[in-house]
Amino acid sequence: MLDRIKASLPSLAPAEQRVGKLVLLDPRTFASLPVSELAERAHVSKPTVVRFCRSMGYDGLSDFKLKLAGTVSEGVPFIHRSVDTDDKVGDVLVKVIDNTVAAFLKYRNDASTHAIEKAVDALVSTYNNRGRIEFYGAGNSGIVAQDAQHKFFRLGINAVAYSDGHMQVMGASSSGLGTAWSSCPTPGAHATLWTRPTSPANTAPRSSWSPPAVHPWPRPATSISPLTTPRATTATAR
Repeated sequence: MLDRIKASLPSLAPAEQRVGKLVLLDPRTFASLPVSELAERAHVSKPTVVRFCRSMGYDGLSDFKLKLAGTVSEGVPFIHRSVDTDDKVGDVLVKVIDNTVAAFLKYRNDASTHAIEKAVDALVSTYNNRGRIEFYGAGNSGIVAQDAQHKFFRLGINAVAYSDGHMQVMGASSSGLGTAWSSCPTPGAHATLWTRPTSPANTAPRSSWSPPAVHPWPRPATSISPLTTPRATTATAR
């Protein structure tokens, strides 16, 4: 939010620029002061303070201060701002992008480093042993699986993506030793990585997983702790 205010300053009127600079100077204090004192400190009128807030895409001073306080205290912008029917194109653009950025920042703060390190180690081990990485997803998550396969393929890594349930079952059933499977979940769910060891002596399963309404998949020997994916915060009309 603060970066966007800083980037928007050159396009604002001189009086609104003074309000923006006051926000950047001390955002925590700005969020706690009444409009009269804010106007006095910025050497502008009260309507100018409100006009600045609306120029930044907020409903008014109260809405602006609420989002500002959340950004300062949590380090993450306000999570969701719904698109209104009377929003201008610029307002929709700001809200959608802010929601997306907020989702990624929240994931950055909440992600388990330990789980990600284990997943990276498993993928690197699969690659070093000339194994194959299979990405499974359904619906919208199928597109995510295809995108992952495309990125790994460009790096010269043997990878495939399946979005059809029957193909997923057949792929998992026919996969050999050293294969890694990655599920691409729906937003807000968990992504999980399974691996099958390269040594036949270590193929005794320690965990199993079966999707509903289909035949059980092979029981992989290693199951990585789930990684929580950022929940989509797309702006929706109300």
